[in-house]
Amino acid sequence: MDRRLRDAILLGGPILASLIIAQITLSGFSPAKFSGYSISNIDLLTPGFICVLVIFGLFYVFRRRGEQAVRFVVAGITVVGVVSGVVLLQLSFTPGTLPVVLYLPAAPLTYLGLYWSFRSYTGSLSPRKTFTLTVVSVTLLGTLIGVLFPLSFTIAFLISLSILDALIVESNFLRRALNLASFDNVISATTIPLADFEIGLGDLLVYSMLSAGSLRGMGIYIGAITAIFIIAGAFGTFRITRSRLRFPGLPIPVGLGVVPSIMVLMIG
Repeated sequence: MDRRLRDAILLGGPILASLIIAQITLSGFSPAKFSGYSISNIDLLTPGFICVLVIFGLFYVFRRRGEQAVRFVVAGITVVGVVSGVVLLQLSFTPGTLPVVLYLPAAPLTYLGLYWSFRSYTGSLSPRKTFTLTVVSVTLLGTLIGVLFPLSFTIAFLISLSILDALIVESNFLRRALNLASFDNVISATTIPLADFEIGLGDLLVYSMLSAGSLRGMGIYIGAITAIFIIAGAFGTFRITRSRLRFPGLPIPVGLGVVPSIMVLMIG
């Protein structure tokens, strides 16, 4: 298989899955329509503050605890992702109507996800299983966040996160804030290898959030267009990283991904 095609499948697969899961969930779960969709209602201050608080908290833990802290955080993300899958399944059906055919495999699959998360923390899980667990968990978590939160908040949060990502990467803050060993541990544990590139867990989480959020707020067509723009932006970022030592992974995909929703918001 062509390496570019393999990259497209590995990147586009989780985003497509996020759209499908979000559509299924929203068919049974009808969140209250977020009133007052407009650019003027987007509050960048609160999401930006949350981004800064979380990221600096992670820096502190990584610097103090090193590889153990990185494994703990990644395992925590996978555990939350597994639980997110259960929540999405419950939201997809009204209480008491979950089909037995879905209920029966849910318990063992949840147990398997939690067990793999523990083995991932101890370092005894195979690379293939770690890849599968990480991609599935991050996709489920991003989808749940996108489905539950209003689109305006999601857009504001991701724009804030993209700006912060650019500042951190361009200033080389992460490498200077952590010692060399901690930096290498963070990078290796929080990236997913594709055929030619590597993608961060946070990047994939953001892509799922934005795709699901766009579908939730604007419908399946805008959600699909958003997903296409995100993938195009991700591959554009990959090409730029070939000629640059470092380049932020969020600004281009998020910048392109929010265009369809913002255009609809402005027109509406």
